This record gives sequence, structure tokens and C-alpha cells, in this order.
Amino acid sequence: MKNRKTIKMLLLASCAVMAPAMAQAQEGATGAAAQEDVIGEIIVTAQRRSESVLKVPASVSVVTADVLTANGVSDLSTLTKLTPSLQTGSDDSFSIRGIGTNTFSPTVESTVSQVVDDVVLGIPAFAAGALYDVQRVEVLNGPQGLLFGKNASAGLVNITTVDPKLGETSGYVNAEGTSRSRPGSDGLGIRNQAALNVPISDTSALRIAGTYSYQDALTRNLGKPVGRNDGDVEQKAVRLKFLADPGNGLTVNLGGDYFKNRGVSGFWDTTYRSLGPNTQYRSILASAGVVPGPDNLDMATDGPAWRDLEMGGVQGKLAYAFDNGLEISSISAWKKLDQSYASDSDQTPVNFLNTNTNASQYNQFSEELRVALPNDGPFGGQAGLYYFQSNTDNQVQRGGFNNLPAPALPQFPFCVGATVTAGPPPACSVSNLYFLGQDASLQSKVRSYAGFGQFNYALTEQLKLTAGGRLTYDKASIDLIENTGKYFVTLGVPNNISRGKVDNTNFSWKVGLDYDVVPDTLLYGFYGRGYKGPGFSNSSPARGADISVQPEISKGGEVGVKSALLDRKLVVSAAAFHTRFSNLQVQSFNEPLQTIILTNAATATTKGIDIGLQVRPAHGLTLGASLSYVDAKFNSYPGVQCYATQPDPSCAINATFDASGRRVPLSAKFTSTLTADYTTPLTESLDGSVGVTYYHRSPLNSGFAPEMTIPSTDRFDLNLSIKAESWSAGLFCKNCFNQIRPFNIGNEPGDAVNAKTLTLTQRFNYDSVRTIGVRMGVNF
Repeated sequence: MKNRKTIKMLLLASCAVMAPAMAQAQEGATGAAAQEDVIGEIIVTAQRRSESVLKVPASVSVVTADVLTANGVSDLSTLTKLTPSLQTGSDDSFSIRGIGTNTFSPTVESTVSQVVDDVVLGIPAFAAGALYDVQRVEVLNGPQGLLFGKNASAGLVNITTVDPKLGETSGYVNAEGTSRSRPGSDGLGIRNQAALNVPISDTSALRIAGTYSYQDALTRNLGKPVGRNDGDVEQKAVRLKFLADPGNGLTVNLGGDYFKNRGVSGFWDTTYRSLGPNTQYRSILASAGVVPGPDNLDMATDGPAWRDLEMGGVQGKLAYAFDNGLEISSISAWKKLDQSYASDSDQTPVNFLNTNTNASQYNQFSEELRVALPNDGPFGGQAGLYYFQSNTDNQVQRGGFNNLPAPALPQFPFCVGATVTAGPPPACSVSNLYFLGQDASLQSKVRSYAGFGQFNYALTEQLKLTAGGRLTYDKASIDLIENTGKYFVTLGVPNNISRGKVDNTNFSWKVGLDYDVVPDTLLYGFYGRGYKGPGFSNSSPARGADISVQPEISKGGEVGVKSALLDRKLVVSAAAFHTRFSNLQVQSFNEPLQTIILTNAATATTKGIDIGLQVRPAHGLTLGASLSYVDAKFNSYPGVQCYATQPDPSCAINATFDASGRRVPLSAKFTSTLTADYTTPLTESLDGSVGVTYYHRSPLNSGFAPEMTIPSTDRFDLNLSIKAESWSAGLFCKNCFNQIRPFNIGNEPGDAVNAKTLTLTQRFNYDSVRTIGVRMGVNF
């Protein structure tokens, strides 16, 4: 109750601060309704240079700052409703065109890379706090590692934040208050953003931006948890950028950022979806009032649940442009992350596996030196050198009492917390920490060196040839110590030490042609080889086993068309793609060891089409449509761990099956987004707008069991707003009809091992339920 009062007070305070500014702004507002009846040009940096998205010979989805704000997109997990080719999984994992890295391991990088202001992020968590004061977000479909640093074999999310503006004092303050559907009383939330741009001199400027958010927990806990329990989520972030442009060709852009998160909701909202026939949890959950089901937002835990995340960094870009158009740039960046969390793994009010703690530290440094040739002649392109290093330190502890009565635990044979005495049983010769237990300590290092270049040559005035390559040398090492604690049942390999090193040299490349049919119509096609570097599993399948995983290799191509028609009242794009991946890095549950192992799958192929359309049929009305059809399947994937109750005959023999021909997890066959936005003048100084977004996704598989398929999704968002020259206000709803959908469905390992039955859990984020809110903003 105290938190809800705090949220209300903060929201009222935000409105009180903004109200005088809104009144003053309305007095000076003039001509807010003026607009053109054409679709404006969108400039992107998908090829590391500024150009119209219609001139990029590749499939790119672009979301501008206005669209992000209108749709309430505050993190990458909610971006998926605007970019159909992008899907989200668990633990900051993403997939593009059906391919991604869905793993708990901190020792392997994502197949879908994230870039913020030209800096490649080694882990997806760094992007969690980036979506404020953003200029645009680009989702680049298909392999992108040639120009963007490393490890983007499935695609890339490119985030560009707002740079300082010279000679301008300006800024804005935005406030948002929400009410979210959940059991019992609805959850409240606030989100504030602000930015200030100030000139330092005629040739330099400073920009500071920040955000603060407080959200009530999404799920309801009917248990009585012991220890720290942070269901609500508080986030705060700040970013500082400095720009100097003295006018002699030199540009200096420096920046620093800081982000802090406290709370688990949106990250660890896990409930029971269904119970297997032989489950050990039925009566336990029923006694707590939990009713498993697809719409279940109730849990009942007795263990701690909290999450602390702090991260930040600094970066700098120095660029010098010569009079002939040649540009040399250097981009240096350092980032650091500290994260720790705890959760009640069994999600029940008794102690099966109450302890699940994780503490990790990660830092990265990168340097890129790039030369861009003039692009006003028949020959152009860019080349450069790249260096990246990262260091990871991770500590894990899991443990529980498997619902044994407390008096039995110290007794033989369990000997949990026992007094060690000499003699044969029933004396205890060892004192165990837990009945079930697992611990791990790992340190890993990654070093990457690369040289790259991509060049284009105009064969004719309309036909252009593009070719490029990247030579990469990766090396990585790991020190892993597992399960040194004493447990009656060890989850994993007891007393294991794995030390490994792996290195690899790779040449990835791309060649393509694009043809300007007319000035605003582009035909293109390309074929290339992508790459994702090696890594390690964070648990071992056997004592002393090799835990390295080999690089992923992709080979494939794309053909497409982009066009602006009817005097730019209609913009269309379409692309067809086919890519084959070998040595996919995937994780699977090892039932005998009761732990997760990261391995290489054999091969998989993804093929399909992306289509985008935007039309301005009448004054003030804009319609949009985008769709993605994906057929992503394993070509060859033998030896996959069977799930409980799986009917395959091979499961009865060696507990594995052949997944060849099955869809790759996180690959929806069909995804689409339809939008309609209408703006009309209400007065000489005031516009009114209404926007509708419809998102459809066909069933999405979280795993191989049919029961782990997330049903099809159909969501409606609605935005109503009024806008003057310097202020705006609006009402909105997201997921207006409250269609509850998890973003992941998982197999509960306790029942799978002990009861040989399929019990399912599900995880939710804040987009999983209906959200209604009010939004206000002032700019100056």
C-alpha cells in the first residue's frame, strides 16, 4: 500500500511541475497542425553511413522516436510488436527470422547483436536501459557482422540516441502514469523522462537525459516469502553527451551513461501453467490458492526474490572529414555491469529448491578505427580495424530441501546440517548444505581482432556492385569450478574443474548487386557468409569434459525491392531470404544431471519473406502494414534430450530423440503489424490524433513439447492525444482486450526428473496484460 501511495504522489508531482509549462506553451503555440501529405524520408545508419532507408540494399525495420513514445515502448522486449521479424525469449534473449541464442550461459554471446551509438554490446543486458531520449531504432534482418563489430549472424538491433545540438537551448519533460490489469488490485506505474540541451560555445554543446520508472509487480504472490522480496521494479538512468564541431573537419562526440534496476517483475514473473498427472505440486499449490492455467498470474513462494543491476560506461568518437570527402573515425568504449539476483526456483510455498542466487560482473572494451571513402563518385566504401575484449566473473548457488520435513534433514542418510560423528551409519560422516544443490564459479575472457572492408562500384548509372569481407580472430578462455559444496543430491557433476581455451580464425564475406529502376525504386540482391564466435557452456556434462562450443556459421542471401510511389504517398518494401546455419549454439536440459548444458546443434535453415507498406491516402491519415513469414527448421539435430512423456520410441531407449525437421524455438511462422494514425486540427494551435495498432503472431514454440507452444496472439493498442507547439497530452491503452500471453513456457525440471511428468511454468512481462494510462509532455 505504501508503494501505491508513493506512485500516486510522484505522478501528481510530475503533473504539477508540468502544468504551468503547458499553460505557457499553449499561449505561444502556433500552427501545430501544419503537415505535408507525403511520407517523409527516414535516414538510417544501417550501413554505417547516413542514407535514406530506401537506398539500403537490405531488409531494415525502422522505428522513430515519435512511434516509440506513442506505443509506450520502453525496452526491447516491447519493441517486437512494431518489428515483426524480431521475437523475444527468456533472459534478455532475442531472435530474428526465427534464429537466436536462448541460453542462460553468460559465456556465449547473442546471435542477435545490439548496438548503441555505434558501440557493439557484448551482452544484451546493456541494451535494457538504452531506450530513452532515442532518435530511432533499426532492426537489421539477417547476418550483419561484417560492418557491426561481431556476432550478428541472425541480425542486429541498432539504437541511435539523440546527439547534442549546437547553438540551441532546448529540452523536454514527459510523464506517464499507468494502471495494469492483475489479480486483486490493479498495478500502478509511473515513467518520467527528461532531456536538456545547452550550448557550451558556438561550436560545442552538452545534452543530459534521464529517466525514472516505478512499476508495481505484474504477478501476485499468495505465499509468505522469507527474506528480501522485491516484486516491484524501480529503474533510473542518466546519459550525458558532449559534442564539439569546431568547423575544421574535426568532430568530437563524448558520452557516459548509468543505469540502475531494483526488482524482479518483468524479469522473473513465473507462474504455473499446467500440472502433469503425477505432479508433486498439485495439493501444495491448491492449499495456497494458486490455480494453474494459461491466464494464471498468481504464485505462492516462500523464498527470497530480488534483483539488483547496475551498469554504465563511457565512450568517445573522434572523426575528421577531409575536403575531398574522405573521413577517418575512431570509436572507443568501455562498459561495466554488476548484477545479482535471487529467486525461489520451485515457485511453491514449500522448500523444494528455494535457493537460486546469481552474482555476475562483466566488463568490455572496444576500439574501432574506420576509414570511409567519398560516396559521390563511382567508387566508394569503408574499411577498418576492430578490437574487442570482455571479462566475465559469475557465481551461482542453488539449493533446497526437496520438501523433506525439517526433523528428517539432519538424520542419515540426508545429513543436511548434521553433526559429523565417527562410526558407521546412522552416524553422519559429512554435513551437507542442502538435500539438492549446485554451485559454480567461473571466470572467462574473450579477445577479438578483426579487419574489415566493404566497397561498392557503379557499373552503370543505375547498377552498383557491392562486395566486402571481414577477417576475424577470436580467442576465449574459461576457468570453471563446479559443485564443491556438499549435497545429498548434486545437480550436475560433483567436484569438477574445467579449464579450457578456444580460438578461431574466420573470413566472412558478402557480395551483392542493386539496381535503381527509377530514382525512388531499388532492386537488390546479395549472398554472404556470416559468423558468430566460439564460447563455452557454463556447466559440464562430465568430469573433465570439453565444454567449448564451436562457432556458428551462416550462409545465405536475400533479394528485395524498395519503392516510393504516387509522389511519396506510398512506400513499399519486400524481401525474400534463405539462410542456412551450421553449429547452432543451443542449450538443453540434461535429465540425468538435472542441469542445463550448452552444445552445438547440427544445422538449421530459415527462409521466408518480409513485407512493409506505408500509405498516406488522405490528409492527416497514415496507414501502415508490415509482416514477416518465417519457416525456420532444423535440418539435422540428433541426440536432443527428450521431454517428459514424449512418445518418441527412442526416448525409451536412450532418453534422446532426433529433432531434424522440427521448427527452431522462438520462430513464429507468421507475424504482422497493422497501424492507422489520423491527425486533424482542432483549433489554430491544437491538433488531435488517434492511433491504432494491431499485432498478430501465429503460435510460437518455446520448446519441442507441443504443450510448450504459446498460442496465437492478437493485440490492439489505442492512443488518443492532443498536441500544441510545445506540449502534448494523451490517453492510451496497450493490449486493450487483455489477451494474456507469456513470452516463454518452460518444462518444470523437478517433475520431469522425479515424477516423469510434464508440468509447465510460464513467464510474463509487462506487455503480457492490458495497460491503461495517461501521458503528458512539455518541450521548450
